[in-house]
Amino acid sequence: MKTTLKTTLVFSLGMLASAGALAMSSTPPSDPITDFQNSWAGKALAHQRSIDMNSPLADNSMLGSHNTYNSSVYSDPTRYIDPQQKHSIYDQLRIGARFVELDAHWTAHTHGWPWEWGTDLLLCHSGIGTEWGDLHVGCSLTDRRVSDGVQEVANWLNDNPQEVIILYFEDHTDGHHQELLNILNSKLNGKIYASNGCKSIPSNLTKAQVRTAGKQVVLWKDGGCSDNSGMKNLAFTGLGDIGRTWEDRTAVGAIGAFFTGGAVNRIESADVVQAFKNGVNIVNLDKLTYNDGRMAAGVWSWDNGEPNNYNGNQDCAVQWGNGRWDDADCNSNYHFACEDNNGNWAISAWGGRWTDGAQACSQLGGSYHFAAPTNSKANEALKAVKGGMSHVWLNASDRAQEGKWVAN
Repeated sequence: MKTTLKTTLVFSLGMLASAGALAMSSTPPSDPITDFQNSWAGKALAHQRSIDMNSPLADNSMLGSHNTYNSSVYSDPTRYIDPQQKHSIYDQLRIGARFVELDAHWTAHTHGWPWEWGTDLLLCHSGIGTEWGDLHVGCSLTDRRVSDGVQEVANWLNDNPQEVIILYFEDHTDGHHQELLNILNSKLNGKIYASNGCKSIPSNLTKAQVRTAGKQVVLWKDGGCSDNSGMKNLAFTGLGDIGRTWEDRTAVGAIGAFFTGGAVNRIESADVVQAFKNGVNIVNLDKLTYNDGRMAAGVWSWDNGEPNNYNGNQDCAVQWGNGRWDDADCNSNYHFACEDNNGNWAISAWGGRWTDGAQACSQLGGSYHFAAPTNSKANEALKAVKGGMSHVWLNASDRAQEGKWVAN
């Protein structure tokens, strides 16, 4: 009997020790969004955002989310029952959305105690455009407050101080612009690039200019010019020359298409590629996520696995014959990509090391200069004039800081 008890006790203690050792040695599950950020596609998208810093927003190729706030993360039986997104606002930004859409409705709510119920700015997907008393028809009494969504944006911006986004408000505020302005001033704390009046986003505005001003947000609010002086001087009233496309993957959209005989507007990976090639600047996705291929389809520059700094001495960019980019030894000998002030591309008459690019392109005459495409349409135009040439130098490098690619 003693032997049995002793054996049982030793076995039990051994099991507990093994379980404890296993618990201590096991690593926590990885975060799939972090994994995506560290993948080739995630890094290539980040490099593209660095490359186009000095290029006008009207010349960028940018991925964003449509109705960013309408996510299953916030769904319950009383709200967001037909979601368009899978992730939180914060996580959509982590994945790579740089255009964020928040629909602001001044509508009835039942947040808090009954004596606190009333009207407020809520994030709502109404779309009907009619009101029933204080309620915007189609909105829920429990939809999240606009302040909650803006706080998520602010949290991400605070964590990523070098990033720039376009923040779009679809305006159903019924003129309550001061309330919206109070939220923006409170949550974004001076991060918005001022419009200085009712106008569209300038065709020459760059992310670098926004950052130089100490800002991170370009604010676009539709619905016309506000008579509120603060909002008037903060928000842009149009996208200007910035082209945008979006989709609708809601059940309501599918039902509507069925009864009208139309097609459901969906954007697949091939559509992302083609839209950027056609010069569309912003592609807004429903169900934006890290593993459905559409984020990777937004990479128009680097080839798979590039840049890789092979042998530790590849700091200058080349375009390959297939139009994709590679990092190469800056002392290699290639011809140069040259662009004039009208956006026309040509190849230099002679080749040399990367540092010879300015001289080689200037000898073409006119306004030609050593350049790198900063969007998919320009990249395709350069590819078309190469005449079968396998490699041409691009005016993009990470010579100043490894991994930080700068163009033009």
